Parts: sequence; C-alpha cells; structure tokens
Amino acid sequence: MLKLAIPKGRLEEKVMTYLKKTGFTFERESSILREGKDIVCFMVRPFDVPTYLVHGVADIGFCGTDVLLEKETSLIQPFFIPTNISRMVLAGPKGKGIPEGEKRIATKFPNVTQRYCETRGWHCRIIPLKGSVELAPIAGLADLIVDITETGRTLKENNLEILDEIFVIRTHVVVNPVSYRTKREEVVSFLEKLQEVIEHDFDEQPRR
Repeated sequence: MLKLAIPKGRLEEKVMTYLKKTGFTFERESSILREGKDIVCFMVRPFDVPTYLVHGVADIGFCGTDVLLEKETSLIQPFFIPTNISRMVLAGPKGKGIPEGEKRIATKFPNVTQRYCETRGWHCRIIPLKGSVELAPIAGLADLIVDITETGRTLKENNLEILDEIFVIRTHVVVNPVSYRTKREEVVSFLEKLQEVIEHDFDEQPRR
C-alpha cells in the first residue's frame, strides 16, 4: 500500500484529480484522510509534506520548491506537475530600492532568506512572520520582504515592487528514499502512471 502526503489548499483538487485519472478510487473521504484500495492519502499543510516523508509516514508527496528549499530535505524529486508558476521574490516599498547597510527583511521563509542574503554578501536581520508579510514595510517592522508572488497584484496593492527574483516555484513530486528502496516496484509503477496522465493532459491542452 502506498501512503501519500497531499497538500491542502489550492493544489489539493488538482492532485486528487490526477490520482483519480491514474486509476485510484477512494471508498472513504474526509478533510484529513482519503482511503482506497492500495492507497492512503493524508491531507496536510503544504509545509508539513516533507515532514511526513522524512519520518517515514508517507512514501510520496507533492511539494513546492519554496518548501523544499526552506526545509532542506534530501527527498527524491523525479519530476514536477504542471501548475501555475509563482516566484520567490525580494520586494520593498516602491521607489526606495534596496537600502544600504543592515537590511531588515520580513519573511515566512527565514532559511531561504538567510541563504539569499549570504550569497549577496548582505548583513541582514531576518524577521520571521507567519502571515501578512506585505504589512511589515508599511508598519515599519522591516525594510524589505521575501515572499511568494504569482501575479504581483498583492504587492502593487500595498505599494511594493519586486526588486529581485530569487527563484521560480514549481510543484514537485517527492519520494521518500527509503520507500524508493523498499517499495520500489509500487513507487515506480505509480510514478510512471502519474507521469503518463500528466503528459496526456498536457497534450490535450489547446495550443495558442
């Protein structure tokens, strides 16, 4: 039996649609658990997906680049699924640019932000937040923010502008290395079916 960690929220419906197209059916469905023949799906917070795999509770999961880089796990990443692409960016108040000297940066991704500052040779004070990162520069809590954006609309609404793109975020299929060894046949069969469904869906999409 395969155990999957499915991220709740915007990706949940798309991932479950792919699973059903792959041939899985579910006899029991709730907000936290989906059970079917030869498969169990744990519905978890996106940030918790790697934790379920690292601790051996789940064999396969679906996870954004942002979470993988923040958590710094050694999970196998065979391929990604097509979703709307977003970006991790550095942003600040419009027209002010990047301040000299120590920079106060608010973010939900302190590890990603720390490494980014180190690559730029900046002396930074990282301010971890759980939500409403855009408020930090307005309230005077931070000079800059590091956050995810898809369209940039929320940044513009808060009079912020993108100062640098740190990386592109995709949704990766991730595999527990132990499961890949101990359940290799099941895991490989699942990945092949899933990739086939994804490629078929891509081929069916209208071309512009």
